[in-house]
Amino acid sequence: MLLGGAAHYSLVDDLQWGTQTGLDWWRYGLLNNRYAGNFCAVVLCRSLTIKTLVMGGTMFLIPYLMAKLAARGREEGFLPAFLTCNFGILLMPTALWREVYGWVSGFGNYSLSVLAFLIWLTALVHVEKSRRTGGWPVFLFVHTLVMGLFLEHLSLLFLGAGLILALYSMTAAGKRLQLPFWACLAGAVLAVYLMFFNDIVITLLTDGVSLGGRRALSFSLEGGLLSAAGQIAGRYLGTLLAGPLLEGVHTSLPLAFLTAGAFWDSKVRWLMPLGLIPLAWGCWMWKTGGRGTPADAMMCGLCWLLPLLALMVQNCSGRVKTGRLLLYLSAPLSLMPVAAVSISGWRFYFFPMVMVLLTAVDVCVPFLTRKPILWGVAALTVVLMVPWVYRGSNVLACNLTEQRLIDQAKTGGEKTLILPTDRYDNRQWYVRNPWSAEGAYYYRERFGLEEDVTLIFLPAGSFDLWPDIPDELWEKRVELPPSDEFVYTMPVIK
Repeated sequence: MLLGGAAHYSLVDDLQWGTQTGLDWWRYGLLNNRYAGNFCAVVLCRSLTIKTLVMGGTMFLIPYLMAKLAARGREEGFLPAFLTCNFGILLMPTALWREVYGWVSGFGNYSLSVLAFLIWLTALVHVEKSRRTGGWPVFLFVHTLVMGLFLEHLSLLFLGAGLILALYSMTAAGKRLQLPFWACLAGAVLAVYLMFFNDIVITLLTDGVSLGGRRALSFSLEGGLLSAAGQIAGRYLGTLLAGPLLEGVHTSLPLAFLTAGAFWDSKVRWLMPLGLIPLAWGCWMWKTGGRGTPADAMMCGLCWLLPLLALMVQNCSGRVKTGRLLLYLSAPLSLMPVAAVSISGWRFYFFPMVMVLLTAVDVCVPFLTRKPILWGVAALTVVLMVPWVYRGSNVLACNLTEQRLIDQAKTGGEKTLILPTDRYDNRQWYVRNPWSAEGAYYYRERFGLEEDVTLIFLPAGSFDLWPDIPDELWEKRVELPPSDEFVYTMPVIK
């Protein structure tokens, strides 16, 4: 809840989603057809209370549901899994944190979609174990539909998952699950239709660009299918799977434990040390940034193939093995559609990071229940929490001061508003302050300020000295007086 309150409204999209502009974006699908994710962004950016409760609750529920799934009904496995999942999530780089936990509208799409998927998995486990479907088909249809309207690349992944469930329900083992599992497929199909069959996507596929260049294909439409497939594969293997996802320990460490844990529970236990390869490569990538050579791509491919091999030879039931393989494969497969468009960002790696972590914890629960390991994980989790609590407290205090100053300006009718900025601005949290007439317009509208109010934003770190304003900070201020340079007008809807 502390970190949910610390996430302030950013100049990047948050201010717009919190005004009539964002409502128009969502209602008419002007940017995309992410109706579920954009609706969440609209709600979160309009209410500080809802934002804090939803963001704080989601930050708790993601590792909670991961632990419930990984424990598989074993009470003694829940707490170790819960602590380990928290530890793994807190390992994410600050660049990734900034885009999924430090950016309100980004959180509405990229974090809530992960929570929706974990809820979906939990529901599927319950339905499979239950002998009566009851109202679950209706719930699964609606939930799968909503889940597919967060992000385009996940919509396609969920369509594949729904197809697998439907095919499984046609076997003897899954015959009684036909209604709920086909409901999942129906929801996924409808979500894909709503997400992709619109003018934006059609223009993108026809012209190669849409939204005035904001969306573009990563391949040329003139080179033919083979050329396009080669360019997409090159971007997928050489950039997405070999890029920031493996750079550091946030994904390479779970890959290492997944590989070692699965090999340990197999007839080839002596292969367990191979788990060191993903970890060593992730550390090397973090230190050097990689060289982008074919050899680098091969090493990254090896890091993804080793856990797959380990899971295939693991000693467990066919049902458990298949579930783990599918869960693990969802991580790299979720990035495949992203390779078709020239878009980048750390936020795309949150879903695969969580899926790899969940699979690793699921495999390693028997080891995590040992008391020395449990206490060690607990201590490491607390160590990782401390800096975020420290940073979050500073940013939250700045948020409260900013809101108090805004309220005072509105009550007193002041025509000049001076606002300090926390020291973590645009580092662990997205950029807070506007710097143009357009940004100032949205800022005034979002916070209910009069159009003739002059906004003065002090540079990052000024909150530490507030209310004192040294001359060197004042000289670096951004001053935005009333201006007619930008006024939002509703686009013409075809």
